[in-house]
Amino acid sequence: MFNHCKPYRCNILKILAAVLMILPGIIYASSNTAHSPTMLPKFALLGDSMTWIGGDSCENPTGWSHVLKNSSYVGDINVYARSGATWTNTSHTKVDTSFYSEVLHDDNVLFNQALRLIEAEGDSIRKSPDYIILFAGANDAWFADKRPGIYAKDKSHKYYSFPTDIKPNEITSLYGSVSMICDMLHHSFPDANLLVVTPLQMSKVSAEKIHVTSDIIEEAAKSKGCTVLRADKEVCILHDVESNSPTYTYDGVHTNAEGAKILGDFILRHLFLESHKID
Repeated sequence: MFNHCKPYRCNILKILAAVLMILPGIIYASSNTAHSPTMLPKFALLGDSMTWIGGDSCENPTGWSHVLKNSSYVGDINVYARSGATWTNTSHTKVDTSFYSEVLHDDNVLFNQALRLIEAEGDSIRKSPDYIILFAGANDAWFADKRPGIYAKDKSHKYYSFPTDIKPNEITSLYGSVSMICDMLHHSFPDANLLVVTPLQMSKVSAEKIHVTSDIIEEAAKSKGCTVLRADKEVCILHDVESNSPTYTYDGVHTNAEGAKILGDFILRHLFLESHKID
């Protein structure tokens, strides 16, 4: 009697055993949702050609954004960077989020990139970023003569808070431009982490001039509560080396794939390995 139930009982036991074997994995996966695609932090990238070379889709391996895209710690990345961009505004800089240029121009500035990001969020085109990385300054140092007033000493903060009617052509120093943009982004994305990366050393500009430019960027960004990474001092891409025999760049200025990996790892290490103690 009931002998016909033995195979059934056997199957049930096998199923239970299988469930017990995979249960720890299920629990582990559920406890690590921060690494699931939907929970990973979202990034917005602003900057010059050193960011733009990765492409809007971050598929070009010569760009450090490619390293971020392929990291298991990073989710969506939206790129607003443009080749030729500067931090510093000029007296002719206009509010223009539709303007497109890949060379130095009065309107090719991070101010307009920041406005594009703010407008995109306001129009619900993009989701609010968890991290905003601003990586620029190479063109400010390289073409300082095209940015009159770039090294002005005025650091009065009363002009740098973010009213709705702000005029970029009234703020034409590097210090003021950095301060204003950081204010804008803090105001629009109060929960986002702002990370400012100073420019790398390169063949076209002396290391000393890059350091001076980076000192101003660091001082202004830190005055607004931003985290600053000194790529000009902490990344092993050096003016003398790239001038004599490009090693980590393909033209003395822009990173090759190896240089991009070094720079990308430097940024990731700060964001996750050091800040969050992830091995």
